[in-house]
Amino acid sequence: MYDFRLDEVAAWIRKIGARTVALQMPEGLKVHAQNIARELEAATGASFLIIGDPCYGACDYTVRYRDHADALVQFGHADIPSMPRDDRVLFVEVFLDLDVTELLERALPRLKERIGLITTVQHVGMLSRVKDWLEAHGKEVHIGRGDSRIRFEGQVLGCNITTVDPIADKVDQFLYVGSGDFHPLSVAISSDRPVLIIDPLMNEVREIGELKDRILRQRHAAMTRAADARRFLILVSTKVGQTRMELANDLRRLAERHGRSAEIVLLEEFHPDRLLPYDADAFVSTACPRIAIDDYLRYSKPILTPLEMEIVLGEKQWSEYRMDSILG
Repeated sequence: MYDFRLDEVAAWIRKIGARTVALQMPEGLKVHAQNIARELEAATGASFLIIGDPCYGACDYTVRYRDHADALVQFGHADIPSMPRDDRVLFVEVFLDLDVTELLERALPRLKERIGLITTVQHVGMLSRVKDWLEAHGKEVHIGRGDSRIRFEGQVLGCNITTVDPIADKVDQFLYVGSGDFHPLSVAISSDRPVLIIDPLMNEVREIGELKDRILRQRHAAMTRAADARRFLILVSTKVGQTRMELANDLRRLAERHGRSAEIVLLEEFHPDRLLPYDADAFVSTACPRIAIDDYLRYSKPILTPLEMEIVLGEKQWSEYRMDSILG
């Protein structure tokens, strides 16, 4: 199903004259890593290393490749245009071109009149066909353009859904083409519009409303647990596209203005065990927004997003709640 565009990758490797190349990819693609390495070796004569550590996005390319390789190829993610450029790193979007007509037919009775289309990078090539199909069935369809962290129209990231901002007032509903629930969940919470999912890999149509309500209850409970926190631990990622040190310093000063204390801890990989040595009543993650949402049960103390800390300290109201974003 996947187009790894290996001819383009091989041409780039030959062009820059790389002799040793590191390959990085998300968990779902790692099963293909050895075959890709063998094909590229045959096409280029270069040697290849496979990075086994987790990879969560274009924000997470490893700068440590320079210790062992001349170049890095990251498969599965679009580059983030506003990030600093590294001419020895190639991002290869791995597109899926699937026929979703049957899913659209199943979804049609649940669709409202004005629809905003969103997807992840794997499916951006399908959006124009989905738009044409919907318009042929009488729907008004909008596709937005995000900020400088977003490469393609209609694309959403786990940390950035600015694609929805220009069109949120023009639509009654969003239709998400893709797998997983976190991206459409972010859209449902932040836009306050219903989101319907057509999932080509699971071959299903599903709503996000029940999950949205459950997550909002969980987040409210986390903030309630943190309401009396006197000491915060503000967590900063060292991943190249997630580091928000200025925000962390702002949050530390905010805590101090409210008579609380806060320390900043740098981490490459967030894990509850790595926080055991530190004294804190609550954690605040300035890294990938998914950490506080997806992993909250793993932490013995409440783990908040930056906005949630502001709500706890009375700087913002619950009515202003949105998912955390890393903006361009």
